[in-house]
Amino acid sequence: MSPINLLYGGLNFTHASSFSAGVQQFVTDRSAVGAWIGEHWEEFGAWLERPYVLAVVMAWWITFAVVMVITLSAGFGPSGIVAGSMAAGFQAWMYGAFTPAGGIFATLTSLGMLGLAAPAFVQGASAVATVVSVIVWACGAGR
Repeated sequence: MSPINLLYGGLNFTHASSFSAGVQQFVTDRSAVGAWIGEHWEEFGAWLERPYVLAVVMAWWITFAVVMVITLSAGFGPSGIVAGSMAAGFQAWMYGAFTPAGGIFATLTSLGMLGLAAPAFVQGASAVATVVSVIVWACGAGR
């Protein structure tokens, strides 16, 4: 069974005659996904052990981790600017007692206080890591 059929089958509830039949179909489809993963796990492991694939994967994870550490340690937290952080130092140096509303600094502070900074940082780190891993792949690392 192809992966797309497994995905589509798990999302198709139109043929269920009752809620219990829909739940049973959902569980059956999930076990089919587990069986498909079990059948192809060895192939995946062999593919992942190739040096050039491993180089690209490692480049992605290392870049992602470094960018996340840098962005999360910037100092835009849920209670505002973290004391002693890079953001606090920049705010004191650049703005002093006045931080203009609507600027990038105020926006990042708002994102941090609303809890929206971490997802934005994850998206940014993922984009940077993807670019780096494409460059690693294009340069032929591990071949």
